[in-house]
Amino acid sequence: MQNSKNHIDVHKELVKFSEFLKKKNLKITGQRLLVAQKIFSTKEHFRVEDLFDLLKDKKDEISRATVYRTVALLVESGQLTEHDFGQNSKFYEFCSTSQYHHDHIVCLDCGNIEEFHDERIEKIQKEVIKKYDYTLVDHSLNLYGRCNQLKETGTCSKKKK
Repeated sequence: MQNSKNHIDVHKELVKFSEFLKKKNLKITGQRLLVAQKIFSTKEHFRVEDLFDLLKDKKDEISRATVYRTVALLVESGQLTEHDFGQNSKFYEFCSTSQYHHDHIVCLDCGNIEEFHDERIEKIQKEVIKKYDYTLVDHSLNLYGRCNQLKETGTCSKKKK
């Protein structure tokens, strides 16, 4: 299954974010749009500090507080999902209505985050929800382990810097 993160229409997402800001009676500033644009161009999970580093050429223009506030607004708008993978900081990823549902495998050694989708898990969810007479709104499944590359070789090409 192809990951729709590879085909993000950044302009469309910026328009959607601008409309959200208008509805909230918030200013559409150049700084907010720069932060949002960088996020929509990022294809991996990220922490706010990682994002701030990606914006290092704009540090004189964009404060850390603006980055944090913009991330919070994007979560509120539904364009970002916040994850707690137990690594002492929140991770974020772009989400869209066209993106397929996926779960995560997190390496406890190198910090790599892999996305996966399994129809068997989706089927079990539907059966459980039906059995207990609920309507599914959301779910999160995170598997934690240690990647074999690090165990076998002592190094890992997936290790986050």
